[in-house]
Amino acid sequence: MIYVLAYPRFDAAVMQSLDAFRGKHEPARARLVAPHITLVFGVRTTSAEDIAALCAQVARQTKAIATEFASAEISYDPFEKTHKISLLCSKGADLLTALHRKLYEGPHLHEFDPEMPYRPHMTIGASVERSKLHVADTASIGTFPITANIDDLAVVRLINGELQTISTIKLSK
Repeated sequence: MIYVLAYPRFDAAVMQSLDAFRGKHEPARARLVAPHITLVFGVRTTSAEDIAALCAQVARQTKAIATEFASAEISYDPFEKTHKISLLCSKGADLLTALHRKLYEGPHLHEFDPEMPYRPHMTIGASVERSKLHVADTASIGTFPITANIDDLAVVRLINGELQTISTIKLSK
């Protein structure tokens, strides 16, 4: 499956805290992928090259995005059948939502589900038991709002449990 991810660029201290938090609260995913915002989810029917070409086109028209994560929430993910802690984007959320929508305006449009609302976020913990997430202290990551910049898009492929980067595309300055 093909995904388009944005890896927020954080302050070094925040990144270290995020890595430690994720290592404790979602260790398998933390080993698989760095902290990220998913912009395109699990495309099955379009080639990575076609997705990368669309990303390059959209990136030329999209400025780098300054974002803030202002809060955390625990929610249930019915696709993975697990509870997750997510940092929610506040500043930059509208730009990320627009970018998400533009990235589905290609040959994989049929895989876009308009009934699924998009909320820009970054998952930082997961458990089948919600109670285990209630004891996780997100304050250990840093003081809200946590700021970051998004400068590029990563087109990645998940094969046999491993994430392969197909291309990294800079957003315009």
